[in-house]
Amino acid sequence: MADRDLVVAESPVGVLVGVALAKGARRLEKSVGMVSAGEDDAIHQVRVSCRRLRSDLKLFRKLLAGDWAPELRADLAALAQACGEARDLEVIAALVRENTTSEDNEEHVDTILTALTLGLDRAAARSAEVVLGETTKDLLTTIESIAAGPDLNPKADRPCGEVLPELLESATAKFTQEAHKLKPWSADDHWHEVRLLAKRVRYAADTSAAVLGEEAKATAAQAATYQELLGQHQDHCAAADALTSMAADAAAQDDPELSFTLGRLTERHRAARKPLREQFLSLYHRP
Repeated sequence: MADRDLVVAESPVGVLVGVALAKGARRLEKSVGMVSAGEDDAIHQVRVSCRRLRSDLKLFRKLLAGDWAPELRADLAALAQACGEARDLEVIAALVRENTTSEDNEEHVDTILTALTLGLDRAAARSAEVVLGETTKDLLTTIESIAAGPDLNPKADRPCGEVLPELLESATAKFTQEAHKLKPWSADDHWHEVRLLAKRVRYAADTSAAVLGEEAKATAAQAATYQELLGQHQDHCAAADALTSMAADAAAQDDPELSFTLGRLTERHRAARKPLREQFLSLYHRP
């Protein structure tokens, strides 16, 4: 079955597992083609495709038999990680451009952006080599083969209408549990973990929406809003960390003026976290 619209509430949930994996394989194959064609945002789309597949495997984990799922999740994680540095540097460079002001030393800013761009180009080349390699081709073949007949346990015979609300509630409950703990002063890593959980809820709701309808779509939209805010927060955290490392390198090379500029930029990104945290908490705790 190639069309998720053919999966209904009465369908065995195992059918949706295969359909979701097949769709994920097509999404990943398309993004690999984008890399081959040199399209913009291609590396990022490969990363997103891997994450969505991993999310589906986690959503359905209690329905899966055998040891194929952990192995597949590990292979997808490795491919996503191979794309991570390039995407992170792309985001950081864009943020640095957006957040510089006339008060910043223009020569220093050019030096910083040149270093980031050079790192991005090298990372993108490494990512493309992995994405277009034989290992990725084998991975796509494996996913397509599994999707045609995944090894499932008897729980997968239950109807979608019974199982999906339970699975989605489990993902939502974990997000709620951790989001409730967030405070304005919580560590960056805790905010990042809640972001990942929001993304998991969004993907789970997207996968369930063909059967659960408007309620799942609303859950996905709300999770996407949370993910967007927390994603911006994470981007500023990553930028601050990268600039801090560059400042240390500049200081080690006895370039205190460049180190000073990097320090100013770092503090600007750290300061950008506060309004994003306040906005998330206000939205999350809204009655």
